[in-house]
Amino acid sequence: MPALYFSPDVSAFTSVAMVEGFYVGRVSCLQGKKALKVEHECLCYRDTYAEAERDANRDAAALVRMWADKVRI
Repeated sequence: MPALYFSPDVSAFTSVAMVEGFYVGRVSCLQGKKALKVEHECLCYRDTYAEAERDANRDAAALVRMWADKVRI
């Protein structure tokens, strides 16, 4: 089940995809009135769906905090 993370600055949605037989976590971030979309793919390819989902949730929480702090990436 996708998780939602949000702040006044950005909304993040998590998902998991299968890539070449492995699972990878993904985060989609939407910002602003025109809904600027930023896609983030977690670095690690995982053997299980649950591991990839944990990666995506961890990265989404960090991205929302960074966006609120206006950290330059």
